[in-house]
Amino acid sequence: MDKLIDPLVPLFRPSLAPRPPLLLDKTEIRLRLVPPIARLIVARTFTNRETVPIEAVLTMPPALTGEVVHGVEVRIGEQRWTAQAWPRRRAEAAYDGAAVDGSRAILLEDLKRGWRTLSVAGVMPGEVVSLVCESAIALGPTGETVRLCPGVDPDLAAPAVPEHLTPRQTSEPHPITLQIEGANELIVRSGGTDLPPRQQIGNAPMMLEIVIPADFEGKVTDWSADDVRAEMGLRMAEQIAALLDGDRPVDRQRVRDLALKGNLLTSETSLVFVGAEGEATGVLPAMRKLALVDAVSSDVQAVPSQAPAVEPAASPLAPDGDFPAPGRARRFAVRWPTVGARPPWHVRLGNWWRNRSPRREVSTDMSHLGTQLRSAASQVLWKQDGVLALRSGDVGHLPGEVATMVRDVAAVEDVRQAATAMNLAADHLAIALLAQAAASAGVASPDLLAQLFPDRLPLPFERLARQLGVSA
Repeated sequence: MDKLIDPLVPLFRPSLAPRPPLLLDKTEIRLRLVPPIARLIVARTFTNRETVPIEAVLTMPPALTGEVVHGVEVRIGEQRWTAQAWPRRRAEAAYDGAAVDGSRAILLEDLKRGWRTLSVAGVMPGEVVSLVCESAIALGPTGETVRLCPGVDPDLAAPAVPEHLTPRQTSEPHPITLQIEGANELIVRSGGTDLPPRQQIGNAPMMLEIVIPADFEGKVTDWSADDVRAEMGLRMAEQIAALLDGDRPVDRQRVRDLALKGNLLTSETSLVFVGAEGEATGVLPAMRKLALVDAVSSDVQAVPSQAPAVEPAASPLAPDGDFPAPGRARRFAVRWPTVGARPPWHVRLGNWWRNRSPRREVSTDMSHLGTQLRSAASQVLWKQDGVLALRSGDVGHLPGEVATMVRDVAAVEDVRQAATAMNLAADHLAIALLAQAAASAGVASPDLLAQLFPDRLPLPFERLARQLGVSA
């Protein structure tokens, strides 16, 4: 007798389980005390146990209260790759290009509220990789009390970021050691107990009290070249903080110059390394996420339920009684054109002449747009331009006609609402739908979307794909 199958079962199928994250093998933390600064060097080690080259992505909270990040290094065997500060947009573009080419690449980017993401592309099967992040803090005359966070910080919610940057957590522990370096007179306490020079610790945050005796005098010979670089980074960070303080306009170029000089991770700069062409395999790596240890929950993405509202830029108030009628001057005076001024008549006439053809009507029919997506998908070189567009969200990597069609899709209200829910730009989501159309039409790899959704396809994306008729 044939089995009866409920035809509604596929409609109620559970969402695909997320891909299990990569686990860390060990974490080694060094706290080096050289007053008036303290340096923190955190080395997280993992192994690529897969049979393909991967891109490892680790999203993490601040490791130390008030830290200034000034260095990142990746170690594989005896080789070392050190990242340098670049302007943020240029760093992202360089890293994405290297990752698509399969080259060795590193990117440490600043997110929000101190969170950051470290990405390493070109990790070969079997390689043991250490991700080393360096930061520094200033110490007061008598010391400082700081919070050390070796793993997940339960008191700090992760910011709302695109899915490929969201943090992953695991309940699987790994060895974590804390090593304290410095003069014998310096004391580090936790919970009222003096800490030994080296010990194994848990993944829970620790309050550390750094005590500097009143008669302590450091020696010049105690400082290394790395200590000097860390102190210089702190001085650059202090100058940046002074520029950002107050109500005056921010000189962003000056902020960027100081960050580059101190090799700092800021909102204006990222730390990046791009290897030589062909240094890895030349094969597009598979994106995989690294997980931090959280003893409370298992494989939970610490993302708030709602994205924080974006505050509009403040506009200066007009002086009391200064309410001129629009387009009319209160008295005769020579007025220079402003940014919002109406263009001269000859400019308007020229614009009308160039655009005298009727405006192209954009269809809002989802099935028609889906047909256009499938047709356009075959015009894209997916191993290069398509993947770059998908990773960066920039339609400029696509052919002109395809880019126009993608913008049409991005203008649809349902797409814009879904993009907001997924913390993506509308153009970025439209490019992802184009990639889905390419995968469903067989002109691109089915794993293409893992570049943006490495864990699983979000439900809003799946709904849109079904409406457009581009589901796999």
